[in-house]
Amino acid sequence: MLIHIFAIMKLEDQIKQGSFSHIEEKLIVNLIYTSNLITLLTSRLFKPYGLSAQQYNVLRILRGQNGQAISLLDIEDRMLDKSSNVSRLIDKLVLKHYITREESKVDRRRVDVLISQSGLDVLKEIDAELNRFYEKLNTLVEYSDAKKMNTILDTIREIEHLV
Repeated sequence: MLIHIFAIMKLEDQIKQGSFSHIEEKLIVNLIYTSNLITLLTSRLFKPYGLSAQQYNVLRILRGQNGQAISLLDIEDRMLDKSSNVSRLIDKLVLKHYITREESKVDRRRVDVLISQSGLDVLKEIDAELNRFYEKLNTLVEYSDAKKMNTILDTIREIEHLV
């Protein structure tokens, strides 16, 4: 485990709560609190580029297509925020010239979306910022701990199938 030169503030102190009735309750509150913090930090990172986290997510999905168009429905399936209005996000990204949208040549009911060079360029700039963010995170969390946390989070998402 890495040795930190600062004190780690416990969740109870940060939200000014004495205790939790169940360790699982603390886990859920801690995940929500930490997720909200990461959302705030990444929103600040995307703001100078005129992007929201959801718009960035769309661009990231499109870059992963390696030059191949993808349908709106496929983008929606891959979104991190399942409540996102993909059509609205696409409209905003088209206006910024980060993506193109056209009727599918195969199915006229389908709309295909493709990232533009300008979209790839802005992602390259953001990648540099994100890499600095990841380096800072790396000073707090060792690789093996990050790997273990990812496994735990993957397991927690299985609760969706239990409810």
